[in-house]
Amino acid sequence: MKSSKRFCFPALLLLIFAFAPAVFAQENELALVVGRLKPSDRSLSLDPLPPIKTAFSGAATYQINYAKRIVNGEVASLHFEIPVIVAPRTGVKSDNFLLPRTYSTLIFTPGVKLKVFPGSGFSPYVVSGIGLGRFSQSDTNIDGSPNTGDHTNTSFVFNFGGGVDLNVLGPLSVRGEVRDFMTGTPNFSTPLLSDRQHNLYVGVGIVLKWK
Repeated sequence: MKSSKRFCFPALLLLIFAFAPAVFAQENELALVVGRLKPSDRSLSLDPLPPIKTAFSGAATYQINYAKRIVNGEVASLHFEIPVIVAPRTGVKSDNFLLPRTYSTLIFTPGVKLKVFPGSGFSPYVVSGIGLGRFSQSDTNIDGSPNTGDHTNTSFVFNFGGGVDLNVLGPLSVRGEVRDFMTGTPNFSTPLLSDRQHNLYVGVGIVLKWK
């Protein structure tokens, strides 16, 4: 009986390690991530007057992300990903009261993800992509007056970042990630000094994986 138990335990471990990659390293991933998007604070161009500082509040942000594995390896795997990020309400704070009170952001940046140790329960990764972003301004300005300018504009977007997936139960994982979305700027009535801005994103969510 004892020899049978000694045989069964190593055999069980062997089965676990043999089938772990099949459980964790799936071909398809669908992630739902909730986080915060914080645009970099900027200054308005009022030449010849001194610039006016403009601050943006962090916005609750929602991401849906589909990824497809295109290269499979023991140590690393390469995935094509399609992330869509929505920040419905970013607050604007400025001494120029004719700026919009808020604006929303929609970002779509297909790209690639390099994942390390894809067959384990702990998988760090780096990502990069390029696409488009769309800004939509509120109907009212900071002072409450109607916003009569162009409410929407589109920008090219480049993003890079990284994160980690932690397997918790079968095909389900917990994800934490950080990204920087380099975008243009909302089309305010008074232009900003620079036509590019950083948008720092931090999020946590769940991932479903399948063949």
